[in-house]
Amino acid sequence: MASLLRGVAGKSNEFAIESIVELTTAGYGVARMLGTSRPDVMLLEMTDPGRDLTLADAIHAQCPDIPLVGLASRDIQMLLNRNPNSNVASVAAWPFTVTELEEAVSGAVHKSNGGIHENLVAFLPGKAGSGASTVVLQTARVVTHELKRRVLVIEADLHSGSLSAMLQVQTKFSIRDALAEAPRADSMIWQRYVTSAVGVDFLLTNTAVKEPVPSWTHYFHLLRFAAPKYDLTMVDLPEVVNTATAEVVRRARAVYVVATPEFASLKLAQQRCQELENWGVDRGRIQALLNRGHKNDIDAKDAEKMLGCPVAASFPNDYKTIRRATTEGSFIDMRSDLGQAYLNFSRTLTGVGAEKKSSSWFRK
Repeated sequence: MASLLRGVAGKSNEFAIESIVELTTAGYGVARMLGTSRPDVMLLEMTDPGRDLTLADAIHAQCPDIPLVGLASRDIQMLLNRNPNSNVASVAAWPFTVTELEEAVSGAVHKSNGGIHENLVAFLPGKAGSGASTVVLQTARVVTHELKRRVLVIEADLHSGSLSAMLQVQTKFSIRDALAEAPRADSMIWQRYVTSAVGVDFLLTNTAVKEPVPSWTHYFHLLRFAAPKYDLTMVDLPEVVNTATAEVVRRARAVYVVATPEFASLKLAQQRCQELENWGVDRGRIQALLNRGHKNDIDAKDAEKMLGCPVAASFPNDYKTIRRATTEGSFIDMRSDLGQAYLNFSRTLTGVGAEKKSSSWFRK
């Protein structure tokens, strides 16, 4: 079994075998093993259900946050499937393929650690060119400077990300590097990959770099490490979610589809909403943002009917202001209609209520 597992792991981009330990009984051996190693997942070879379930219970009692994957015959798999109270989160029945073991590992991880990150929000364009990256950048600026929150922006569009150009910065290391190192991340490694600009921390894309290719496990580790460090983590996604970035949308408190208030853009945004549902995002976490709106465009209520989800905010078209803010690195005037729209949306994101204006009989 040991050689089989190492061979399978060598073909996988999602997991690696850290160590193989022989344990036949619960007790001191379990405590000693878990005292020196804290794996993300444990694979447990199961040949004797009575003995091995007792061992699984002992491991779970010692470390309830480590998901267990059983490696068993199909007969034992059927027995475990009839035992919903088992501490074995998922089972791979041998002879299994790389894909089957990856699916078992994924199922165990998400069953045990599949919660929502309450400070994580994701953005994707309904149609390329809808201005999703601009919305992310300007919202991050407002949340940081107006609401005094610490913000991380993750640029997950690995092929067409434009935030570096908008910020007019170059980064030595890209988001791909940060994802590759995420399973081993610590504070020193983190500072190497983060680019700080306009008061916001960014993990930026280098579109010239095509390797390494991340998997969902890399995003899992990145979010687990980074999310607790910030008040708000914003992820700028491309319009099409894949098996890796699905980890982001499944974990996000809210996913915002950015569209312009035009029929073609809204129809594609409608398709994006359905695709998000197909990836396991419930409708209650999917919302729309209308960008570059004019007075005579489709309004929010009609857009909601088309999309089947609420419109969280509408940003009026103010090309000169956005262009100046982007090219000069300046801030949107909070007194403008566009500035107020970003401020109101930022308050919604962070749970900050609208400022109460004091009333007085006298003018100051």
